[in-house]
Amino acid sequence: MKIKYAQGEDPRALILAPTKELTIQIAEHAMELAKYTDLRILPIYGGIGPKTQIELIRKGIDIIVATPGRFMELYLKGEIPPEQLMFLVLDEADRMMDMGFMHQLRSILEVLPRKRQNLLFSATFSDKVEKLSAEFLEFPVRIEISPQATPAKEVTQEIYHLPNLKTKLNFLEYLLQNSDEYNRVMIFTRTKDVADNVFRFLERRNLGPLKVIHSNKGQNSRINAVN
Repeated sequence: MKIKYAQGEDPRALILAPTKELTIQIAEHAMELAKYTDLRILPIYGGIGPKTQIELIRKGIDIIVATPGRFMELYLKGEIPPEQLMFLVLDEADRMMDMGFMHQLRSILEVLPRKRQNLLFSATFSDKVEKLSAEFLEFPVRIEISPQATPAKEVTQEIYHLPNLKTKLNFLEYLLQNSDEYNRVMIFTRTKDVADNVFRFLERRNLGPLKVIHSNKGQNSRINAVN
């Protein structure tokens, strides 16, 4: 609403997200929200060549949704002029300000105009993240939708104590074979290898169709899996 309409050629808002998938999702929602405006919104992320993204930026853009790495890559090529950026949004702020991202964030903050509005969105906001956020927030207003660690009312939670991976796999098979409730399922694992092992196990049991997503998979493969 503050940006309202297309203006000039240079971006005025930057939304940073930790993953390619989230970047695409945010851009799609932003385009839906702005469909009765002439705002130009562009997602930029790695995993694909930058040529098309550069061409679209050169045509003029109002809002950029980006992963930190690709933003800095195109900035260093001289393709993203930062002088007009008045708004910076960090989505998944807890992950973005994890120590792994802080170096990239500091690099980005150094090239943005000092006079801007910063917004942080996060499902969780630990004390550590709050301390890190003090680096670039001055007298922030904190808006909390619900207290931390409050489960969504629509979600039923159950916990099963299982001793090892083999038991977990057998229990997973039991759940998926013996219930009509589980027709759309997401299974989270600690590592990429475990994700692949669970995938192969369920595939052998014909409990699909299945897809596996992790950072060793190509960009198109991951987007297809999400779709």
